[in-house]
Amino acid sequence: MVTFIEILDGPNEGSRFKVEDGITLGRSKADIIIKDPKVSGTHAQISIDGKGQFVLMDLDSSNGIHISGRRVKKVALLPGVIFEVGRTQFKVISVEEEIAIDFSRLVTWRNILKDKLSEVTPPDPSEQSLVLQRFSPALKLTFTQGIQTDEEIILGYGPRKAGSESLDIELHDEDAPKEAFELHPGPGMVELKIKAPGRVTLNNKSVDAEMLKDGDLISFGNTLIKVTYL
Repeated sequence: MVTFIEILDGPNEGSRFKVEDGITLGRSKADIIIKDPKVSGTHAQISIDGKGQFVLMDLDSSNGIHISGRRVKKVALLPGVIFEVGRTQFKVISVEEEIAIDFSRLVTWRNILKDKLSEVTPPDPSEQSLVLQRFSPALKLTFTQGIQTDEEIILGYGPRKAGSESLDIELHDEDAPKEAFELHPGPGMVELKIKAPGRVTLNNKSVDAEMLKDGDLISFGNTLIKVTYL
């Protein structure tokens, strides 16, 4: 039998990961990345105890590991066990070795979008109201603070939309607006249009729209995004 852990809720619901000695779980610096603001950078690690059983050990994280609402230092990864890391719930699953080969699965908004797009009939170009234009030069967004720290997104065309429920630029901060901001091509620059005034700021100032400059900082919640032209 081969052991897996499956995410039961959150942005990556349905993702499955094979349990192996030494694998870490965390928000940013880990083998298994959990998009959850209550998860530490490196939150927990899988190891083998003296009985040869896989266990998940808490690495002195801020919010710990919980089973049935009770905080614990470690969890025995036995089939059927349900535990929480931060606010994210996992279940332990065991499968036969022949099934295990194709059992791992990572579910992201990009995977979902790709699957959905394959089911959609392409629209008639003559009916399209949205015209994509190149960003010249290209734009790089670097997350320097928050749950997505160290993530980089390079954009070559627009307009683009960002928000907590966006299938384009997905924002994972728990305080991110559903529609946070848009990026539109301009003459030699990119225009930022803020869709949630007061909740999203540019260089710590509340604006409705402004042409972005190299080094500008977009912020919301605990997230800070640096703008760079390439």
